[in-house]
Amino acid sequence: MSNSTTPQPSSDAQAVEQHMRQLCTWASGLKLSDIPTPALLKAALVLGDNIAAIISAADEPEVKAYHERLMAEGSGGPATLLRQGGPGLSLLNAALGNGLASTWNELDDGYTRTAVHPGALSQPLILAAGQAKNHSFEEVMLATVVAYEVGTRFARAWPGTLPRIHPHGAYNAVCAAAGMASLKRFQPETFLSALTAAATMVSPGPYSYPIQGALIRNAWPAAGAWLGAFACDMAELGIGGMPDGPRDVFQIILGAPITLAGELTAGLGSEWTVADGYHKLYGACHHSHAAMEALEAILQERPQLRGGDAVKRLTVYCSKMAMNFNNSLPKTTLAAKFSIPHAMAATLVHGADEPENFFDASLSDERISALRPRIELAELPDIKPWPYDRPAKVSLELEDGSRIEQLCEAALGSPARPLDTEPVLAKIAQLSQSRAPGLHDAVVQLREHLAQGQLARLNFRQWMASFYR
Repeated sequence: MSNSTTPQPSSDAQAVEQHMRQLCTWASGLKLSDIPTPALLKAALVLGDNIAAIISAADEPEVKAYHERLMAEGSGGPATLLRQGGPGLSLLNAALGNGLASTWNELDDGYTRTAVHPGALSQPLILAAGQAKNHSFEEVMLATVVAYEVGTRFARAWPGTLPRIHPHGAYNAVCAAAGMASLKRFQPETFLSALTAAATMVSPGPYSYPIQGALIRNAWPAAGAWLGAFACDMAELGIGGMPDGPRDVFQIILGAPITLAGELTAGLGSEWTVADGYHKLYGACHHSHAAMEALEAILQERPQLRGGDAVKRLTVYCSKMAMNFNNSLPKTTLAAKFSIPHAMAATLVHGADEPENFFDASLSDERISALRPRIELAELPDIKPWPYDRPAKVSLELEDGSRIEQLCEAALGSPARPLDTEPVLAKIAQLSQSRAPGLHDAVVQLREHLAQGQLARLNFRQWMASFYR
């Protein structure tokens, strides 16, 4: 969609209203046949990756306790709680339970041009509503793409909320509402009401909370699922926000220094942001991945350095944003996931791809604890533009006085170095095989039907049930 054919607005507020209307008209009118097959195939991979991430967290103590509370309220409902056996709950309870788990293990996908995780913020509600309301698979996949495209464009329009507001809070309700509005096939005005209502319901969660280990950060996607559904309920009754209201929220209240209103419609129909997302190989904040990969490359060449006994000091040269993740005494598993010192110490001890690097036991691992104080962060100059904006150079100073350095310009799995399909499918299988052994084959089946233009042959409810066969 070209912005050059539309009249130039006279103010920021007019610009936001103009582009919001264009965005909602596009989203409400989009058909699955409008989406190129490569983008649909990537969307299916993103969906499977996020389902696997949810399943991987099902037995974390806090998640399990909340799931048990939800199941005690009533089981046998139409929507699947993604854990062992796939118990059925009500639409909202399933969305809440899966939303709490969606980012718990930091294994969900993301979008790095501006920090946002539209899949994790929208898919718990899409999955639950798709089952509970018996939506077709075409409708579910369309909603998956629409929520991603809307969520990324909101984040690109107001990128300056970082690093004060965490994107899981800033965009949780908007992403969820976009997915639900697509499922309900809202007309443009109702779609606009839903998004403007949801924008007023966002969770202004501090960006510092995951670094400090405040576990409430993991609940913001679940809150967004409830709020997104509520915003859509309100929109159906004619209750919405102001057409330019997102500017009031994200710039005037949440402090983005500028509104880039044109980003709300940039590339609609030609640029598919769902195809620009990244997949994680390590269960940690993405800003640590390049450093972990660089260190692992050193350890592959010098296996005698495993354990870290010969390491006197380790310095990670990284971006200005990554410098925030310098908590050397994490108190919770969330803090560990957002601690580059912990990630590097755990990589030295266990290897970068060891799942237990960020489990509760890692917090009291004496070898990791001894190494964390030896790890320092320093700012790397001359950072390149996206998608090379999260590099890392690792410098090891050894006890014998020698030094080893390794640069990683972009982590594997990022848009600069995207993963092939098979490694992502392997990750899905690894994360889900003990609790939902059919998920891998279900994702493969979905991609095959999309590639052949035969999605109508798949039943969404049956597809979800196949995870547990």
